[in-house]
Amino acid sequence: MVLDLTVLGCAGSHTGVGRMCSGYLIEAAGKRILLDAGNGSTGNLQREHRVRDLDAIVISHRHVDHCIDLIGCYYNLRFDPDHHGRMPLYAAAEVHELLTGLLSGDSPMSFDDVFEHHEVGHGDHIQIGEVSLTFARSLHPVPTVSTRIEVEGLTVVYSGDSAGGPDLVEIARGADLFLCEATWTGDAGDHPPDIHLTAMDAAKVANEAGVDRLVLTHIAGGTDRERVAAEASGVFEGFMEIADDLVRYRVEPRG
Repeated sequence: MVLDLTVLGCAGSHTGVGRMCSGYLIEAAGKRILLDAGNGSTGNLQREHRVRDLDAIVISHRHVDHCIDLIGCYYNLRFDPDHHGRMPLYAAAEVHELLTGLLSGDSPMSFDDVFEHHEVGHGDHIQIGEVSLTFARSLHPVPTVSTRIEVEGLTVVYSGDSAGGPDLVEIARGADLFLCEATWTGDAGDHPPDIHLTAMDAAKVANEAGVDRLVLTHIAGGTDRERVAAEASGVFEGFMEIADDLVRYRVEPRG
């Protein structure tokens, strides 16, 4: 058994040269799960897979750099003659209202004709085949979830947007790979509170959670990625790297 994570978009807040906004593909036990669908990320998805090939979509929160590509997915699935039924969508509170509002009055069909929506929050658990997903609240200005993905003892945790806190530490505990936002550099006190992590704070969360590998993502446009790497590696005690679009990470059994 292996668990693959492919980065479809790693940019924070807005796209950059060669970098789309947040989107990640999980592949394990014959299932494909999309984590977030930020600007442009599903274009990268379709380099290898059709939207209808997904088994489920998970959206961490309603900020558009994490969910706006679902509008494109709606039209993709609606006009795909080989897509049947509704795509399972697991999303934090307020995502459904935002996206249905954007489509309101634009179509004789509704968002729910294409997506089977389920709201998820802290402590919720779902099963997609052999793949288990658990959600925890994330410290952010709008309702947001972090996601823990497990299959046969392999674990990937995705922070979503987060300012850290004990819930993030707990859901990340012992993960084989921790995909964590690191929007800012420098001292946390130099940035607005309770929105995002700095590179150093992301590394501190990873240390406290005892994760094996740390992959930093959602780095703000214009932020020096080399500085992000330097600040995090000076704190984190394990293997660390910076996410890039179209890079695939493989989690395999240890030993």
